[in-house]
Amino acid sequence: MEFIWEIEDMLRKNHLSLPFFAILTTLTFWVPKEALAISIKATATGSSNPTPVVGGDLQNGDFLILQNSVIPSLPTGDGVDETTDWSFDFSNDGNLMFFPVSSPLDSALLTLTLSPINSGVTTDTIGVPGVKSINIPSIPGIPAVGTTGTVSIDLLDFGFTSADIINSLDPITNTIPWLYQDDAIISFAELELTVESVPEPTSILGLLVTGAIAAGIVREKKQEN
Repeated sequence: MEFIWEIEDMLRKNHLSLPFFAILTTLTFWVPKEALAISIKATATGSSNPTPVVGGDLQNGDFLILQNSVIPSLPTGDGVDETTDWSFDFSNDGNLMFFPVSSPLDSALLTLTLSPINSGVTTDTIGVPGVKSINIPSIPGIPAVGTTGTVSIDLLDFGFTSADIINSLDPITNTIPWLYQDDAIISFAELELTVESVPEPTSILGLLVTGAIAAGIVREKKQEN
């Protein structure tokens, strides 16, 4: 901050016009001085009681319930021995264009609404395919079998790293693939990623340089007159 005031004092001593100095000072105050939290959020929704089918996959809203590949004759969509796939799509989030993917995540909040069907839920997992998964029993507040409930966790507290998540974000589709297996119906999922974006020092320096150049132009015009 002292550096900025020294630059402005120097410009005043060099006969910077009062109106222009007022504009420069105002712009200087507009430059962010502190880290700003930026978040992006994506959701997926479906029915908590889809109608099962036999002999194929079942699209349940944003969730794709896959047919049991070992026993294809089993119904799909009853929440027993089946995998549910979906993608967290951030494309419609207005903050996406400002989200600094090069910065480490401050949090990665996953919210999940699920309906466990049987005791097999104690062996279920959730996560990014081929990257990392979380054992469902390690998540506090999982609803009892036969009920529906919602849980929220910070993935960074459950073994995921910032790189695991950011590297899974497709830069073309702006999506992160996700899956749950295999004894529950998933009817809602939300992922909110938050980073603290620190303003680049060059943005302040560039503003001051621009002001200095403009001051020189003002002086030259005065000399010409």
